Amino acid sequence: MSNKPIYVSFLWHMHQPWYIWDEEGESALPWVRLHAIKDYYDMPKLLDETGFPATINYVPSLLKQIELISSGKTHDSFWESILPEMDEMDESRMNMAVTHLFDVNFDRFIKNSPRYLELYAKRGKSNDWRLFSVRDMRDLQVHFILAWMGQSLRELEKVKKLIIKDSDYTINDKKLLLDLVHKRISEIIPYIKKLWNDDKIALTYSPYYHPILPLLCDLTIAQRANPIMNLPNESYLYPSDAVRQIEMGGKYFKKLFGKIPAGLWPSEGSVADEILSILIESDTEYFFTDEDILRKSLEISLGEQINLTPTKLYTPYQIFRGKRKISVFFRDKKLSDKIGFVYHSWNPDDAANDFVNSLMRIRDALPNNKKDYIVSIMLDGENAWEYYKNNGKPFIEALYKKLIEHPDIVPITFEKYLSSHDDLPILDRLAAGSWINGDFSTWCGCPEKNRAWELLSNTRNNFQLNADRLSPAIVEKIMHYISVAEGSDWFWWFGETNYTPYLEIFDSLFRHQLKQVYKLMDETVPEQLEEPVHIIKHSIEPVREPIQFMTPSLEGKATTYFEWSSAGFFKAAGFRGTMYSSKSYIIYRLFFGFNLKNLYLRFDSKQNLNDFFKDGGNISIEILKPNRMELNLFHKNDILKWELYKIDDNDKRLLNNSNIEAVCEQIVEMKIPFDILGANHDNSIQFIVYVKEDSLLEQRFPPGGQYMEIIPPDEDFEDSMWYV
Repeated sequence: MSNKPIYVSFLWHMHQPWYIWDEEGESALPWVRLHAIKDYYDMPKLLDETGFPATINYVPSLLKQIELISSGKTHDSFWESILPEMDEMDESRMNMAVTHLFDVNFDRFIKNSPRYLELYAKRGKSNDWRLFSVRDMRDLQVHFILAWMGQSLRELEKVKKLIIKDSDYTINDKKLLLDLVHKRISEIIPYIKKLWNDDKIALTYSPYYHPILPLLCDLTIAQRANPIMNLPNESYLYPSDAVRQIEMGGKYFKKLFGKIPAGLWPSEGSVADEILSILIESDTEYFFTDEDILRKSLEISLGEQINLTPTKLYTPYQIFRGKRKISVFFRDKKLSDKIGFVYHSWNPDDAANDFVNSLMRIRDALPNNKKDYIVSIMLDGENAWEYYKNNGKPFIEALYKKLIEHPDIVPITFEKYLSSHDDLPILDRLAAGSWINGDFSTWCGCPEKNRAWELLSNTRNNFQLNADRLSPAIVEKIMHYISVAEGSDWFWWFGETNYTPYLEIFDSLFRHQLKQVYKLMDETVPEQLEEPVHIIKHSIEPVREPIQFMTPSLEGKATTYFEWSSAGFFKAAGFRGTMYSSKSYIIYRLFFGFNLKNLYLRFDSKQNLNDFFKDGGNISIEILKPNRMELNLFHKNDILKWELYKIDDNDKRLLNNSNIEAVCEQIVEMKIPFDILGANHDNSIQFIVYVKEDSLLEQRFPPGGQYMEIIPPDEDFEDSMWYV
């Protein structure tokens, strides 16, 4: 047991994709602007106010977008639905407002405001702007701005008064907030520069457009991290692009702040031996990745399986290539994820105490020797706070205070730790992988992700063949679009690992970059770039298939085992949340069975689904084949109701008297006649289930790019499924 203090160091990673269609101008999505209002000033401000030493990692392309927003060189349709009054808005802006100005955390902002909740109820499921008056629209606009404001703005007296006011906002009220917001965005970069120059914060950076560096160097590295991974049909072998992305990031920081950080956060903690020489040549002194990579690296170095003991994890390492060296810190996964996904539901002091106690348990597990051990905390610095009370400020302040005041804990930046500790253990090899699962499966491997790599590879190769005939100015423009397309986020959202309601926008943005390359080369855009990447859909395999006909009683609760024992079922899989969340699935299993006339479905959950519906939840079944239909389940007057719609092109028509039955007491049990769906043994039923809480999508079952498929039986079904 150690009697020495334990060091702790934080890295807050700030990142958003490149949302701008071109080098400036229209932005497809508003999240840079909104997080700028909420996080990018407030996080360094908390360090300034508390004196807590920490490191913030800013992705260069994020800072560039903040620059463009501040100078008015980019705009987005979300914000343009806030600026005008209702009588100045066209129909598209009014549709945008009533559809997306509720995109805030429901529990923290809508539920706690009588007026916002009233407007939310008025919007309902219709998303019809005609239900809103001029007064309604302005109140909605103001509430959206207020919800996205960080605490430093919300605590201003004039803003507090507007929060308390809650309704009947004036044009001047809205103008006041818009002026505050614009001023705040313009203050972010100068404020960061001042704090860095005054040594009140430490900064690190990432490759410019946040690419997965090892995959740019050689796409087959993904298979080294996960030997069973399916690789794209086209290779990607452009280490020069990895070099370019780092050089661009360093040059941008030099231009913006006058110097280049010594440390680098490889996008998504993605590393491999192949990037070490690139990092060393860029004069990077230290970088970061995850504890899973440390375990794999030690096993490669030692040639045997190892246990990742505290003495191995809680120290940085140095890696030598030739006569040059570079240091690497490994992230404590459990403690970092507690901040990202667990503590938001805790009392701030209890959460801070739990963190401190965890550090003390780590200290107790370390040997009493001369070594100074350090716990490395690394996580997203922007997305978690909307789930915390008051944007996380009470928790962060409590945590910083307790860590500073604790006699056995030494908060320190990574850089300062390295400046006084040069006796680091040596790591011979660096394993390939990322901070998610220790591999690259979030960005490569499934059909959609692989198709995106193939499109990028074809475009990059085509440009390489034509580069010599193009002017330097055109080459530079083309490399902008290629570099954007190499960013990690497009591959993140494609396929089964993550879901976003804005998938179509991400898809279009990705293909736009590649199309621009062909246009700049004065070549015809390939037809395949006109087709969405996510159009590739494939069915998932059920865990088990039905084995005989069944006609269960529909009671909405689990009765006997035998009632559904002959049914098949699908099981939920895939990631949730912005990085990956510990929150459980709402629907974790879907049973399906049938007789000749009816399909039977059962939704299983680890929570009471009747309570889920009572609290505003709903389940929507999107039927893709044999006919486009939508079946919605929801509560009305504490009774489970359903509505079935037929969809023809963009027309959505409510169907009546369809003899569907749906019951929920603890679970959902349903009967759906095959003839209503237009289904028979010759055409399968393909469908997806969406689960929403207070209109916010919480689960897509199965994950993006997949669907469930059921083939209705014929009279010979049981004979064909004969069993002993």
